[in-house]
Amino acid sequence: MSPTIPTFTVSTLEAQITTRPTAKPTNPPIQLHDCELKELVQYKCNIQTKKGSSKGKNPDIVCEPVVRWLRRCAGGLSVETTVWEEWRAKREGAKGGSEVGGIGIPHPSGVRS
Repeated sequence: MSPTIPTFTVSTLEAQITTRPTAKPTNPPIQLHDCELKELVQYKCNIQTKKGSSKGKNPDIVCEPVVRWLRRCAGGLSVETTVWEEWRAKREGAKGGSEVGGIGIPHPSGVRS
């Protein structure tokens, strides 16, 4: 069985990655906004059968993009920041800015509510 993975809130992401498993802080501390922003597009695909066709005969494969954001930091550390980017953009928007890292961060699903 896999080991338990600790969970934490999005607002504590930087603090979590700045603390090593030994509980010692990294030196210098990691600032996610200083790390290079990368985009990763994955696809979620489902098989859909056509109405009226025999089961399993000529199904359609429908794929939708799933956009994920990552930050690549010094020393090779990569952190998925998809939710953090949106959280930070909203927080920055409240302070008068609407973009993070000079680019607008789209909603991870590609659709804004």
